[in-house]
Amino acid sequence: MPICRLEKKMVKCTNTIKSEGKLVKKIVLFLALSFSSLFANEVKCDIKDNSIYCFYFVDRSDNESGKEVSFYWHSPTGKDDRIKNFIMPPYHGSVFDYRFLPGREKGRWVVTVTEMDTNKSTKSSFDLNSSDNDIFED
Repeated sequence: MPICRLEKKMVKCTNTIKSEGKLVKKIVLFLALSFSSLFANEVKCDIKDNSIYCFYFVDRSDNESGKEVSFYWHSPTGKDDRIKNFIMPPYHGSVFDYRFLPGREKGRWVVTVTEMDTNKSTKSSFDLNSSDNDIFED
C-alpha cells in the first residue's frame, strides 16, 4: 500500500513495501553487527596484588571440544617477552595468564592470545608507567 505525502506543493507516493524492506535490512544488519561484538573473543587485562592478569574470554557454545590457546606477552623492548600455552576445557568460557609486576619493563605491553586450531588471535595492550590500577586500556 503506497504512502503519499506533500513535498514542494506536489504529492509524492512511495511503495511502503520497498521502504519497509530496506529499513528491515538495515535493522537486521545493525543487530547482527551489534550481537557479533557481544560474543567476540576478547582479552582483558587487570592488575591486582602486584600481578598483571590477562583473561581470554570465549563464548562457551563455541568451545564444544576444548581449545588450545597461546598467550604471547610482547614487552616494550622484546627482552621480557614470554609465550605460554594453555588448554581450555570443553564448554569453559575463559582462561588466564599472569605476570608478576615487580621487575617488568616500563612502557607499552601487548598481550596476544592465539587459538592454535584456527590461528585466530586477539590483542590487548596497556602501559606500565605507574602502579595505578587505571593503566589498562579497554
